[in-house]
Amino acid sequence: MPRVQDEITEEDLWYVLKNPWKFSTYEWKLYNVYNEETAYETLMEQYELSQQDGFSKVFRTPENLPLLVLMAVKISETALHCYLVASKHMEENRQALNVTFKMRNILHEQSYNYKGCKLVVYSQSRETDKQMSWLRFIGLKYIPEGNVGDAKYFEYESRVKV
Repeated sequence: MPRVQDEITEEDLWYVLKNPWKFSTYEWKLYNVYNEETAYETLMEQYELSQQDGFSKVFRTPENLPLLVLMAVKISETALHCYLVASKHMEENRQALNVTFKMRNILHEQSYNYKGCKLVVYSQSRETDKQMSWLRFIGLKYIPEGNVGDAKYFEYESRVKV
């Protein structure tokens, strides 16, 4: 069973980028080694912002290896932008289903902390149908009019009334 922690280290971010899950490989363009540094800088910047106004979680394997990093950064009074990157252990340890249920719970819990806000996710995937189904299962709604280029737009509306 994966463990969830709030504290994310630089080593955690490097680990998930150097050992990506197949979906993370495409989402973060990690098939090109030159993109690792850019992805790392983006994730570090977003992690620091998430500490100011947002939230962050790292899911760990029983061996304490980073499984998935989830961050949300407040970008306006009514929206948070979500960043997600997972390691190869999602498949190797068959953790995707466990992580999915935990993520759904985290999003629900965080909706109480960010009443009236929506969580925004932009997703790019080669396996669009699988990715879209997974994001819907977590609780995100696909809103095509928000798409930007190849990136599909999803929202998680707070379940808590303002």
